[in-house]
Amino acid sequence: MASQNASASQIEKDIEHTRARLAATIDELAYRVTPGNLAKRQVEAAKVSFNQATRTNDGAVRYEVVGPVAAVVVGLLALAIYRRVRA
Repeated sequence: MASQNASASQIEKDIEHTRARLAATIDELAYRVTPGNLAKRQVEAAKVSFNQATRTNDGAVRYEVVGPVAAVVVGLLALAIYRRVRA
């Protein structure tokens, strides 16, 4: 009978530990899927991606990528100004 009580109390302890771990996991998942946290992670990922696309490994600007993009932006701005002045 004593061994049954010991195993029952051990089972109860195991259940409590499992509940605590599950509660911590649920709290972590809830934190990760909070819209604000998701947005922060996406912004960080976009920054990293942008830096990888526009900079070399040593940090220098990649003009072969930045130059054409800047030219397109300037062209679109000129077109917008031209349309506004003409209208």
